[in-house]
Amino acid sequence: MQMRFLFLVFLVFGIIVQCRAQAYLNTPLEILTFMEASPTSYEFEQLYGDIPSQKKQVIPHGTFIKTIEGREHQLSYESTEDAAIKEWKKKARALLGTEKANYKKAQKIFLKCLKKDSTNAQIHTFLAESYLENGQIETANLWFKKAIKLNPIDYLAYWHLAEIHLQKGQIDSALNLITIAHIYNRNHPRLMKRLIEIYKLSRQAYYQNWGFRPKMYLYKDGETIVIAADGIWLTYGMYKAVWQHDSDYQYIKEQQAVTDYLFQQEMEATIGTFMTHNSLKKDDKRQYPAFEAFGKCLDNGSVEEYVMYEILLVNTPSVAYHLTDKFLSKIVHYIQTVRSIDYVGNKKN
Repeated sequence: MQMRFLFLVFLVFGIIVQCRAQAYLNTPLEILTFMEASPTSYEFEQLYGDIPSQKKQVIPHGTFIKTIEGREHQLSYESTEDAAIKEWKKKARALLGTEKANYKKAQKIFLKCLKKDSTNAQIHTFLAESYLENGQIETANLWFKKAIKLNPIDYLAYWHLAEIHLQKGQIDSALNLITIAHIYNRNHPRLMKRLIEIYKLSRQAYYQNWGFRPKMYLYKDGETIVIAADGIWLTYGMYKAVWQHDSDYQYIKEQQAVTDYLFQQEMEATIGTFMTHNSLKKDDKRQYPAFEAFGKCLDNGSVEEYVMYEILLVNTPSVAYHLTDKFLSKIVHYIQTVRSIDYVGNKKN
């Protein structure tokens, strides 16, 4: 392992430690040493074939965040609506779902709903959609903005605003808005497809030919934690095993004042696996585009954005709803720079 790489990794560790409440990130050797001394029993197993598939969560429209007693809770507008609004909304949507949509009548019903509950951002979005479908772009634009003001995580409103900006020839704004919509619903397949299309229209690229897909999984054999893994992913599995199954390791992290367990776990596991990747590059000739991208992030200081976008938002997409505006902007920049490079090398999206 070259000295420059060691310096770079320790520099990143230092930066993250400073940013993350003085939490210490352990190296792969430290994790292995801990496992050997732990009363928890671990076993390594060579993984053959693919890992068990997991369905990616797509968040339904109408989700919003409400702060109750100082804590943020994820709710749906449907769960807060009374019987009358539910019935009116259903009727209005039915009027729009026919070949000859009755826009004016549907809009009157949506406005009736808003007269009873002016805070329902989903109905604002539905009303805006009706204007957009009827060619009333400027009116739709205003209602979508009202929806976002009420519910800043309304991915559908951002999506439609992107389309409006695209129609107006405002490609940079459209690109920014569709990217925000995508962040707020990371696994939405049609939204992803449209994102790639708009990037192409702007003469930019979004390469979808790779992802952070660890070839490993954990399971219990009696009281033993088994790490089934292939190649460098054994290192990732080691980190996940101690974080998820070892109370002693969890206690250590508690003493380090770690509060954001999901983020800290993935940060530590990803950097540790990257170290293994670099140390074994000469011996393991397989291509790991996820770590080629991660290396770029080490160079440009976007490690946190990588962990959030490539790992956490894929596995737990609702985490996006708690991002600060500043960090959201950083993820937008990350997508437009890091995801614009083909790390696989076949030049296909």
